[in-house]
Amino acid sequence: MKKSIAVMVIGGICLLSGCEDQLPENDLVNNGQAFEMKQAEDDVQAGNFPMMKKEKFIPLTELKENVRELLGDNYWPEVDLTKEELAQRIGITEEMYVDFLAEKQVLDAHIDTMIIVQAKEAYVGAVEQALENYRSAIIEENRDHPQNLGKAKASRMETIDNYVCFVLLGADTTAIAEQGEEQLIDYCQEENERALYVLEQDILEHLRD
Repeated sequence: MKKSIAVMVIGGICLLSGCEDQLPENDLVNNGQAFEMKQAEDDVQAGNFPMMKKEKFIPLTELKENVRELLGDNYWPEVDLTKEELAQRIGITEEMYVDFLAEKQVLDAHIDTMIIVQAKEAYVGAVEQALENYRSAIIEENRDHPQNLGKAKASRMETIDNYVCFVLLGADTTAIAEQGEEQLIDYCQEENERALYVLEQDILEHLRD
């Protein structure tokens, strides 16, 4: 009889203190983990992503202006390619890049060009391949135009971080072309190297900031 009363008293205390709602420690831990996982899922669905590394933004027009300042009157690209032209002419589509700058001469018969593409990390290789294909196409198109052919052969591409730079420069090569293709290529390569050096220094400086 005393045992029955004791059991009833303990049971009453548990009811008052909420014992029947308590769980073993392990179950509490598991439920806590489940709650945290559910909360994380809710955060993702709500768009509350954790802080991610902020991507550097480099004003591409500033890079161009520095090249233009270096080359002066020998910088001949003058009209921007649209994103549609970049896709149609070169094969670089919108999903491949964060930003781009592409300039060429007004007339298609003149080929001086500069292209800077801030490629998405997953597409750096694809952008490089598209520009290499573009370079090959220009060489083939100008087989019968010695001055343009020398420029095309001297064109250069360089990747700095995820910025893919393509330069096909040289401006007026009439006098140099008379000395032969080798001299023409050497001259244009030197102009392209100068432009790439400025681009590389500017991009690296921005990335360090």
